[in-house]
Amino acid sequence: MKDSKAAGNEQGADFNVREIHGQIWREHTEPSERYRAMPWWLKHCIYAPLFIWAFWYLVIYTGSFKSSEYYEGYEGLRYDLPETETAPPAAPNLSAEETRRKKGEQVYASVCTSCHQATGLGVPGAFPPLVASEWVSGKPEILAAAVLHGLSGPIEVKGVAYNGAMPPWEASLSDDDVANVLTYIRSAWGNSSPPVDPSVVTPIRKAHTGRAPWTAAELKTTFPD
Repeated sequence: MKDSKAAGNEQGADFNVREIHGQIWREHTEPSERYRAMPWWLKHCIYAPLFIWAFWYLVIYTGSFKSSEYYEGYEGLRYDLPETETAPPAAPNLSAEETRRKKGEQVYASVCTSCHQATGLGVPGAFPPLVASEWVSGKPEILAAAVLHGLSGPIEVKGVAYNGAMPPWEASLSDDDVANVLTYIRSAWGNSSPPVDPSVVTPIRKAHTGRAPWTAAELKTTFPD
């Protein structure tokens, strides 16, 4: 009976299960290698090409690490237009007459439009038209004198009588300005008279500086055809 208890594998054997299993629980599982480390040569094959590509990218797309590539005020900065874009067209070479006409159009818009209108047709019963006017196509000296010193009293334009007043522009417009605006009105809206040179305006300004506005009769007498 004593021997059978010592064996502990027969029915009725007297042994402590907790004590036996405790010994088993204290044992640790033998370590085993589940994942193998990557070979060093494989690491070099992967990372070396990536390092070379990154270095090449930085050299090509960072402007050689020069600050001038990013500072727009640097005088050496250069902009190249893409192949799909073209430089803006050069300004056309205008003749002296066309240049004078363009400048005269600006003068007209500033000082003449309110009375004679942008169309040059004037205001019926108040301000005479400049379109196909015998005064516009006549002697340029008459127009220059009227612009410099003004015009007052009755005047007949295209068979229609007007009786108003034109202010003087002697103090506001230079000889070039007067020549430019006269060139414009003599060639706009179907008018086809020759341009006016400042040399036509200068002697009139000198000879009649500060005078009162002209009348139509005085203009005809002073500057006869």
